[in-house]
Amino acid sequence: MSALYSVTTPTRMQTDLIPHLTHPTTHLYVRQTTGSGKTFAIACSLLSIAIQEHHMLTQKLQCTSAKAHEIQALNTLVVVPNRELALQIVRWAHEMLEHAYPQMSRAKVIQCVVGGKEYESVQKGVLKRHGMPAILVGTPKTLMNLMASSDTGAPLVTVLPPEMLRRLSLGDDESAAEYAKRLHGVHVLSKQSMKTMPAGGLRGLRRLVIDEIDQVLCIPGKNATEREKKLRKDKPKPGQLLIDQVLLDTCKLSRLNAVVHQAGLLGWQKREVKEVAQQKPRIRRWIKDRDPLLGPPAPVAQPVETVEPNRDLMRLRELADLVGRQSLQITALSATANSAVRQWMQKRGWMSSRPLVIDNEDTRVTMPSHVEHYCLVVEDQNVVRNFRAKDEASEQLANEPKDEPGSNASGAKEADADVWAEDQMSAMELMAEVAANTFEALDPRGSVIIFTRSDASTTQFAHVLERYGILAHDIMVYFDATLQSRVDEAVGSHGHKDRRVFIATEEAARGIDVTDTSLVMILDIPKNVASYTHMAGRTGRFNRAGAVVSVVPVGEMGWSESKMRGIFSQLDIRPTKAPFVES
Repeated sequence: MSALYSVTTPTRMQTDLIPHLTHPTTHLYVRQTTGSGKTFAIACSLLSIAIQEHHMLTQKLQCTSAKAHEIQALNTLVVVPNRELALQIVRWAHEMLEHAYPQMSRAKVIQCVVGGKEYESVQKGVLKRHGMPAILVGTPKTLMNLMASSDTGAPLVTVLPPEMLRRLSLGDDESAAEYAKRLHGVHVLSKQSMKTMPAGGLRGLRRLVIDEIDQVLCIPGKNATEREKKLRKDKPKPGQLLIDQVLLDTCKLSRLNAVVHQAGLLGWQKREVKEVAQQKPRIRRWIKDRDPLLGPPAPVAQPVETVEPNRDLMRLRELADLVGRQSLQITALSATANSAVRQWMQKRGWMSSRPLVIDNEDTRVTMPSHVEHYCLVVEDQNVVRNFRAKDEASEQLANEPKDEPGSNASGAKEADADVWAEDQMSAMELMAEVAANTFEALDPRGSVIIFTRSDASTTQFAHVLERYGILAHDIMVYFDATLQSRVDEAVGSHGHKDRRVFIATEEAARGIDVTDTSLVMILDIPKNVASYTHMAGRTGRFNRAGAVVSVVPVGEMGWSESKMRGIFSQLDIRPTKAPFVES
């Protein structure tokens, strides 16, 4: 590890997380600051597990290598919101495999499926030649397409339930009493160690990792209107549809949750089972029925058999929360995930009621203290000034002369209009000029990431930047080894061998780690606090120094500046006055 990435000791968060991944006993919900190494810890742990289980199958259980790969097929599914993050995870894995196990087939261990014409045909070819790997990393929409069908009619990606959930699944015609009789055997099976575990116990999906969970789900916030919630319910995001399909349909968690719910009712009510069956369960179902996002709950079968609730069915409840090598562990992580997302997952039936939460010491979303934050405000084509704090803005407003009634000056002048509402090329020219001046003043070394609007053309903006002396490339180049070598040659010939500049959109900010990023420029108003956190979090990683420069239009009546004021306040950031700006 130290030879590849100069990593000698894990971070505190990695020390807490990795043992729960390699020796699973519970579901995991992780919220840590950007740059703490969450995704890297996941990649290292999953790779280590895959290698360990392959050795166990081939050496201790005497399976051939081909048979071991067939048993391990799609043991782990990693869902990420963007292709940049998916490519980064697989790149790390390939580098580590090449360094430690050069003889092992990388395509058998880990593959990546993302959208884009330049990727899809190659990915399908690898799947057809090598079959499903032990670890599959992908974006929701692409995974759903591959799970649906292929050119030959059969899906290229097939998810199978793990042995534990297959045995816990309630049969269509099975009564509660018959089901209870099987619990003891399942309980014994769950206690088996790796040494005594049959090879079949390692089949099926046993690890589901959802990186940047809040971005994958895009759940409406607490202040969302009923209309927004209803729209979200009517048009679920691909991430929700994918995970619903994997957990509730394939792994049958919806039916298992129904039985567990029944067991809970029987265990909580201190009465005979027949008496409970005759009464309507005391559930506040009206809340779920009215929930415009979750909709009505799944129907729960009523118990009709006389079973001992405190022994058999309550054991089922324990088994449903049990996570082991033969069961399914769900790991959800993000720097900006909150309790509302976790509660939504639990209500949806994706996660048990008792996951292990690995959280920041400070429950608020925070930014590293070793990163400098600047904010520049564009008033018009000729005026760029420093961001003003609330007290400064109030003082400035008090000192301004009052306008005569009917006049069109000061606060209502055209300079207060949104710069981005004008011709896009003019806006690009202005932003490129600001970027060039910032580069000249700060003289950044290493990598620089410039974030633009989602609807802006990164290729077009790169041409504009080049006219101002900045050679920039799309962020996707960083994740392609062949293209990256060409970038290094171009940078060397351009006269800035110690600086590489990449352009990205906000959607690509989630989770990516570009080595030695010393400067991040945000050339637009962030959508919200989470958006700023993830873009700014590309620098200052692993306790390295960094700087973030936001460039925003003043907006009508100073709205944009006011929004930035709110974001900085929530993140407890006090922007530094840029010395290279006069006012």
